[in-house]
Amino acid sequence: MNEDAGGGARINVDAALLAYLIPVLGPAYILLLRKEDGFGRFHALQGLKLAAALVLAPVVWFLFAALVSFLPFGGVVAAYVFALVVAVYMAAVIAWVAGIVNVLRARRAPVPFFGRIMG
Repeated sequence: MNEDAGGGARINVDAALLAYLIPVLGPAYILLLRKEDGFGRFHALQGLKLAAALVLAPVVWFLFAALVSFLPFGGVVAAYVFALVVAVYMAAVIAWVAGIVNVLRARRAPVPFFGRIMG
């Protein structure tokens, strides 16, 4: 536990760290069983955004690839667009590390690239 920079209230860094170390289950634990932990809830939502990005990127690419595969050279276009999925995964690694650093420093800062998406 650390002191919150706001007004001396205690925060639980350990619970918030679960949001990044155990994808989906860590945030679910915090959101369902630690509802009063505002710091943990913030980082749980950040962790869920990262997990959603990692699931949605290949799904969106697959749907795009299925649509363009009927066009001439559609497979080539889909293969090049797959580079965007790789870019999302690389950005997610950076955001994941930044989220862990934010928790360890007891900061309530959004993770890069994904933190400000949907609120």
